[in-house]
Amino acid sequence: MRVQASFLVLLIGLVSAPGVSEAEKVKTNAKAKIYSRPGEQGKVVAKVKEGQAMTVLAKEGRWLKVRVSGRTGYVPRSKVDMPDDEEIARNTRRRPFVDGRSTKRSFGGDSPDDRIGADATGDNESGNDDDAGDKDDDEKPSKASNSKGGRKPSKSSTSRGDDNEDDEGGDDEGDDDEPKGGDDEEIVDDRPKARVSAKTTVYAEPNKGSDKAFTASPNDLLFIESTRGKWTEVSVEEGDIGWIQTSKLDMDEGGGGSRKRVIDVRARLGFTLVSQTLTSPGGGGAWPDKYKVGSSSFAVSLGTGVVVPYKKDYLLGGEITYDLAMAVPGITFDPDGGGATGGPLPSSTTGFKIHQLNLRGVAGYDFHRPSGLAMFGRLGYHYNSFQVDNVQDLMKNSARLPSEIVRGPMVGLALAVPRVTDKIAFKITFDALLFGASVLQTKNLEDGANPTAKRINFGAGFVYRFNKSFDLNFAYDLNYASMTFGAPLMTSQRNHTGTGVERSDLNHTLAGGVIKAF
Repeated sequence: MRVQASFLVLLIGLVSAPGVSEAEKVKTNAKAKIYSRPGEQGKVVAKVKEGQAMTVLAKEGRWLKVRVSGRTGYVPRSKVDMPDDEEIARNTRRRPFVDGRSTKRSFGGDSPDDRIGADATGDNESGNDDDAGDKDDDEKPSKASNSKGGRKPSKSSTSRGDDNEDDEGGDDEGDDDEPKGGDDEEIVDDRPKARVSAKTTVYAEPNKGSDKAFTASPNDLLFIESTRGKWTEVSVEEGDIGWIQTSKLDMDEGGGGSRKRVIDVRARLGFTLVSQTLTSPGGGGAWPDKYKVGSSSFAVSLGTGVVVPYKKDYLLGGEITYDLAMAVPGITFDPDGGGATGGPLPSSTTGFKIHQLNLRGVAGYDFHRPSGLAMFGRLGYHYNSFQVDNVQDLMKNSARLPSEIVRGPMVGLALAVPRVTDKIAFKITFDALLFGASVLQTKNLEDGANPTAKRINFGAGFVYRFNKSFDLNFAYDLNYASMTFGAPLMTSQRNHTGTGVERSDLNHTLAGGVIKAF
């Protein structure tokens, strides 16, 4: 019988012991503060928003010990949504007298004793466990008694009763007004954080043979808990914790994009559609005063860039890109517009190449979003060279197109979203050459005496994370140029007859390739 009784006592103790047997998740139903110990007198270690998921580590009366955002602390049960069978009844701290007793004082001793302060709320009774974790070390029950046997409220008991009005889980509004434990001070979170570049398994122990704890994705902000050899212990916002190989982590200083130096090399192949439209006000209605020519071309794009974090919020870097377009087959031109059955002048096909070089510096702001959203300003030098094959041979270059170089400073903006999803990144760019451009054309084939140019480049691209070695990159670029040349030159063989010359260029490029990051 003794053995059976001992076993029963042990079983009851295990069932009634505080805490949880497995990682239980709860969500806050309002903004809440996480305290270093049970009770609002504890130091505030974190603040969480409504709907924040947390991992429950233990249950202590009306307090839950939780882990969230890499922090461990205590939150009132009233601040979280618990299963119906886990709810606890409100205690009676707000009522000065015990239920069932008279609210009138008796001088003859016939009425039941009235109890106030700690005695009325049951704080001195061993059977009241709900608030056991809520007592401060300096809180003690009053020992003073009156002649009728009732207890007198002590000063500490009375003041404590006032404080506890906001301790009670049913009244959330008062929490933010209490000057508790340094609560007015801003909580500065300068703990180390990291991310992963692809979905990665996090293990329960620092070895691959242990159980899987959870899967970390690029959108997860990982809080560094500890390190052991080649392994790092990390946790996520909801409180899941485990071990991951340190080599798989990208350290993150601010919470948004990757907070380490990134160098990338990229190469793309594609095609470019090239068109030129020229008009000469006051001139004729056909070539050489008015025409439109164009061609498709094979495109190659190469580039490299570097971005490094600067302080907490900024990113600095630079890039260089080179684009080559080669006409396939070239510009087909019929001087008299008659085609195969037209005038005496034969049509011809003129080949060309376009070389475009951009050298720029970038400065960005990290918005510290899970997507890694960052905005960049861009300042650089633009060089564009349109080179006509056999430019001086007017039999092969029957359109008498000049070779041309446009160069000057370019300013622009870029918006980068490195983690649209676990696999996809996105970037858009806008650059403009609005002033300071120089234009140089083939001698004796100039369009005018005073050339000026303005250019606008728009780009959009996305990256697909193919594997750990390289990513796939697809991009669309639009280049538009508006050029004026002034009055025609008498020495030019372009033979314009109008009072001025204007031209617009429009190029569309679509290309795909690979990116290798270091």
